[in-house]
Amino acid sequence: MKIRSNGVVKLAFNGKSKNTSLFTYNLQKETQDQLEAKLRDKIADFLKFYSELNHKTPIKNFEAFSSDFTCLDGCSISISTKVSIIDVLFTQQKIEKILNEEALKYSIIINLKHDD
Repeated sequence: MKIRSNGVVKLAFNGKSKNTSLFTYNLQKETQDQLEAKLRDKIADFLKFYSELNHKTPIKNFEAFSSDFTCLDGCSISISTKVSIIDVLFTQQKIEKILNEEALKYSIIINLKHDD
């Protein structure tokens, strides 16, 4: 599979997201820095919202996915298929760095589980 040159990325935190927890990308027109700025903006938006809730639990699971992939050998991919864009558009390390930096601003605990 290969990611399409443009599409939509959706974010989920502990399995939850907001309607605004998504952004578009265009790999032909946007730099990596521009994409990372979009990611940071959407993470900050969610964490700001989350910080205002009464019953917060630490963020243990973060997902970034898209259904905008194509199959290299012509197989069909359902529109409901969600493929992680972690280590495709953004490295795991970059995502965790942004999450931790933004969580500090809103006093949110990030304690991601890793599948090792």
